[in-house]
Amino acid sequence: MSSRSRVARHGTGELIRRGAVAAAAAVLALTGQVIGAAGSARAAAPVCDGTKVDTLEFATGYTYLYYNAATGQNCAYTVPKSGIGTPQLIAVGLFRASDNKGDWDSRPDYKYYAGPVRLDARGTCVQFNGQVASTSATSGWGHCGTLTAPAHGTRRGGEGGS
Repeated sequence: MSSRSRVARHGTGELIRRGAVAAAAAVLALTGQVIGAAGSARAAAPVCDGTKVDTLEFATGYTYLYYNAATGQNCAYTVPKSGIGTPQLIAVGLFRASDNKGDWDSRPDYKYYAGPVRLDARGTCVQFNGQVASTSATSGWGHCGTLTAPAHGTRRGGEGGS
């Protein structure tokens, strides 16, 4: 049965349902959950809890840093500027200055993003970095809140301890 005969047969109720489906698809697309032709959701950007405190932009991508004051957790992820949906090297790293430990996520066949990586960094500075294909960037040490950064880094205060 064609969609025209369905509309004629079911009246305005069918049009309202179609409108609701179209509106829902638009909302999902705006929130990063793109609906494909087959109706399945593609990978959405990862969600980090807290407040975005920094963006590291480089030639091939973006790495985002978040801080959650309630948990003391920093969170980061990297997304490519182009080639989304095509396998490529995407990486993200997040490290704390107090013990130089951290978390890293990297694969040569990611299609949408790397991460999120999370790290408890209360009372210390952090460094985050990202890579897409052969281009990478590193933030340097910062987001120390009211702390002084280690001698080998820089200080960026005022992020509520991030």
